Amino acid sequence: MHIIWKRPDGFQNAQPEDFRRVPLSNGAQLWLHRHELDWYPFQVSGDWAGQEQTMRLNRLVNLVDATDAAWINFLEHYNDDELSSQEHSLEAACDSIVTWVDVLKEAVKGNTWELEILTCALDDIQARVKRIKPQTQAAKPR
Repeated sequence: MHIIWKRPDGFQNAQPEDFRRVPLSNGAQLWLHRHELDWYPFQVSGDWAGQEQTMRLNRLVNLVDATDAAWINFLEHYNDDELSSQEHSLEAACDSIVTWVDVLKEAVKGNTWELEILTCALDDIQARVKRIKPQTQAAKPR
């Protein structure tokens, strides 16, 4: 498996106004497509599950600057089938994402600055999920 960053230049004939810039924790600005949330900015390749993982990763990346409520909403729908069963929860979804992103970090490919952008975006996703997790526990029905 490999994780690569799709550069904004030339992405489906997009124009600069088709993108929004999102600050990452390392000071870099990540360009995110305003409408293509599933297939941009990263691609997971190398196995049969690459498309599903690409979509999941890009949805998370596009939430980097979103509100906590948007993150919780995403987590509630993250694995609808799994979360509907008793043994799965929002906390389990958070843990699953953190573990999955650790695996992705081992698969980043590119030149030095691309690796920095990829790694920082993945770190920012993990940090946000870890910050949101206590809120999912507090929101749990009693």
